[in-house]
Amino acid sequence: MANANILTRTWRNLRIPIGYKLAIAITLLITSAMLLLGMLLIDRQGALLRADTTRFGSTVASQVADAAKELILAKDELGLKVLVSNLARNENIVGTAIISAGGELLSSSGLVPAEIDLPRAEGEEERPHELEWYEPRQKRYLISFVAPIRFQDVVLGYSLATFSRQILVQSRQESVRMVVTLTLAMILLGVAGSFLLGRRIARPVRQLIEASQEIGSGNYEYRIKEQRNDELGQLMRSFNNMAKELQQKERVEQTFSRFVPENVARSMLSDPDQVKLGGEMVSGSVLFADIVGYTSLAEKLSAAEIAELLNDYFGYISDAARMCGGTVDKYMGDCAMILFGVPEPDPKHAFHALYFAVLLKNLIERLNTQRLWTGKIPLQFSIGVNCGPMQAGTMGSSNRMQYTVLGDTVNLASRLSGIAGGGEIIITEHMLQQEGVSDNIEIGGYQTVTIRGKDRPVATYRVDDVVALLHRHMYQQIDTLLTRRRAG
Repeated sequence: MANANILTRTWRNLRIPIGYKLAIAITLLITSAMLLLGMLLIDRQGALLRADTTRFGSTVASQVADAAKELILAKDELGLKVLVSNLARNENIVGTAIISAGGELLSSSGLVPAEIDLPRAEGEEERPHELEWYEPRQKRYLISFVAPIRFQDVVLGYSLATFSRQILVQSRQESVRMVVTLTLAMILLGVAGSFLLGRRIARPVRQLIEASQEIGSGNYEYRIKEQRNDELGQLMRSFNNMAKELQQKERVEQTFSRFVPENVARSMLSDPDQVKLGGEMVSGSVLFADIVGYTSLAEKLSAAEIAELLNDYFGYISDAARMCGGTVDKYMGDCAMILFGVPEPDPKHAFHALYFAVLLKNLIERLNTQRLWTGKIPLQFSIGVNCGPMQAGTMGSSNRMQYTVLGDTVNLASRLSGIAGGGEIIITEHMLQQEGVSDNIEIGGYQTVTIRGKDRPVATYRVDDVVALLHRHMYQQIDTLLTRRRAG
């Protein structure tokens, strides 16, 4: 039973190309049609041959009857012997006989049936009839035709002419061989033609399969180049149009994800009807990175130089944030706002935000060193990080929306970046108390500061570095970022 189930599953899972299926179907159809046609031809040929044999035998028997009529009336036995002997020399006739009306054998030559069934019923003697019999000594199948010998209305006797049925058998065999030969030839031609046709039809199907695999793997630039003026051609054109639309959709998603977080962009594009104003309370971390002395820097450089400078640094910030599990929420002039744990939940968002802050500090130092070597102006960033509850969602109006986070947690992080010095990372005491933070970072200073909008002073800490165990991994990530940006 188990073996039967295995065979059943194997047969169900067996993949047979559509070209082979079509070729097998056409071959079976041609084979069935040729076999049916062959059987009809053989049957028809046999019937015609049998009718010709019956007509020929009846004619010979009737001619013998006409020739024997006067000999019987004259009781010329010698003449009857000569008649049957001469007829027996014919290569097509294997035996002849003259029989009296009473059934007595008057004269014979060659093979004659031992028992001759003469017509007895009224009207049967009016026409020739045939007898099929077997000659055991020569092992031959024979057929005899009996015709009445008549003088006026009196039946004088009967003439008998015997023929070999081998002619019928040989003719039938020849017909069978001819039909079988033609059938095999047609089958071979049909098999060859059906396989060629199947391959021709299967080729565009394989192209469609290959195209679907390419599209499934994300290669939306793939196009089917073959042009056809049939249904498959129409399907190919539809497939190319679908690939083009998917490519355009991907470009929209890529472009859209540059303005909003990538996962938010996917959610909005997958179901635009669910995009509504408002949001929900979430727990996450937010980081602000401000350029120190941006106002004086803007006075020294042109707008194009400022734009190039910001794009260069912000590009590194974006790549570093993605590497650390963060999401760039927005760029606000000289400030970058990065979220952790939003919009995708992250139970370690506080640690990841601080790890990114230290990585960004070291990355900026490496970039500044390179810029100084090339005579360019370096930049310093002040970084403020905070964590806690915040309102996350789509804000704005029905005509223009923006995904962002709001709340006291966000405002405090922004104020912390404002009091931080160049290259400093300032966090709150609340953030230091988060799981996995104090054990993995090094604190360099503590102070309470008065924050605008806060009734009480806020306890803050300066983060100097991560523990030694994380250093090697961090610097490897920085090297990777620098390598990628140079290559890109």
